[in-house]
Amino acid sequence: MSFFNRTDELAMLRSRVSSGNAELLVVYGRRRVGKTELLTHLASDVRSLYFEAVDSVKADQLHDLTMELARTTGSDVLAEQSLTTWRAALAALAEFVGDQRTVVVFDEFQLLAKQAPELESELSRWWRTTGRTLPLVLVLAGSELSFFEDEVLAGRLYGRRTGQLKVVPFLARDAALFHPGYGAEDRVRAYAVCGGVPYYLERFTDRRSLDETLLAEVFERTGLLHDEAELMLRQSISAPSNHSAVLRSIAHGHNRNSTISDRTGLEPAHVTKILATLERLGLVERLRPVTASPRAKKLAYRISDQFLRFHYRFVEPAGARLRTTALAKAYLLTTVLPELDHHVSQAWEDICREHVLHTDATVSTVGRWWGQVPTGDGRRTAEREIDVVGVDGEGKPVVFGMCKWTPSPVDFDELNLLERLLPYVGGDGGSVRRYLFSRSGFSTRLAEFAASRDDVVLITPAAIYGENRRPAGG
Repeated sequence: MSFFNRTDELAMLRSRVSSGNAELLVVYGRRRVGKTELLTHLASDVRSLYFEAVDSVKADQLHDLTMELARTTGSDVLAEQSLTTWRAALAALAEFVGDQRTVVVFDEFQLLAKQAPELESELSRWWRTTGRTLPLVLVLAGSELSFFEDEVLAGRLYGRRTGQLKVVPFLARDAALFHPGYGAEDRVRAYAVCGGVPYYLERFTDRRSLDETLLAEVFERTGLLHDEAELMLRQSISAPSNHSAVLRSIAHGHNRNSTISDRTGLEPAHVTKILATLERLGLVERLRPVTASPRAKKLAYRISDQFLRFHYRFVEPAGARLRTTALAKAYLLTTVLPELDHHVSQAWEDICREHVLHTDATVSTVGRWWGQVPTGDGRRTAEREIDVVGVDGEGKPVVFGMCKWTPSPVDFDELNLLERLLPYVGGDGGSVRRYLFSRSGFSTRLAEFAASRDDVVLITPAAIYGENRRPAGG
């Protein structure tokens, strides 16, 4: 896999290695996000032992660790006699480290802990008595988010760890490093398929067009990513059929408990349990209006991962229509491509929110807002939405924005709609900034108007990817 960016993460980890202190670090993140590549780069710089656990019984895991120690140290004793307890394994690890600065990585640590309930307690005791006295950087890494956040960071190793790093997908701008030859619009489209996950992005190089890559890698049955979503789900859930149904429902816009229940035929209580599981896995997240209380009942769900969103929108429903290359190509041309930009519009909103969060210095949180707004017809109201709402550190809205992914330039109608909705969100019209994001640019008169104002910012895909950028908010 190509290794792009991750400059900050690698620098932070290397600073711990060079500090000279004993370090117990927790590095975790969802599958395919590039943890192994990051840690491999870290371990390649120094004396190290890298052990990736497999989903097997404890005896096999200890045997595999013994063989890795034997290979690294050249020990004939270890090669002939496997370690049978974690206490013995940690003692052997201490002997291996000795007085030399060493990085030891236990990757997929959650698999080890599942087979050995005593491991975390043994490791905590060993670190207190032995590990912290060694020139050691011990890294516990893995991909089960709920395990690391609940059992490791807040569990038995809470008082032992010296640092942690959650490896997250690339930002949209960084994801484009994988296909620098794509135009700005196709970079957005590629992000709508892959998100910021390196494992997916590396298949979308600019040696082929986006359409060709979609056919070869996603829709053809031999494509590397064709079964990826289902395989990833099965790694964490033994019987995922109902979970797949819920994901498919959300991908098609049915994103509230009641509408998911109606579409899938599952009882609401069952839907709630499935959503909780998908949340723990980091595949689904709750949505509330960004200005609402965390306890507000105005709740919706979204698929966190762009690739899963794309898969359950287009790939999973296709079924037998993808059984041959000819059928897959016809499906891509007649169904996917005509609907692709409608699907991309949601990813475009994500990219726009990300852009505001990382370029506007006054914003601490960015989300969406939706709520009931008078229609002007008596007492009637209708639900309206603002795509981008940024709040400052005190929770006050300071940025409002609308996102359009259409083939026509945006004119004043979007700005006027934004102005009409501001009072219902709590925005003070005189002290907030208005952002308009458009795939196809803006009308001449709107561009001239924005050029004369400090509180109106116009953004195109080209600006997102580094052209014509201007700082906002200091």
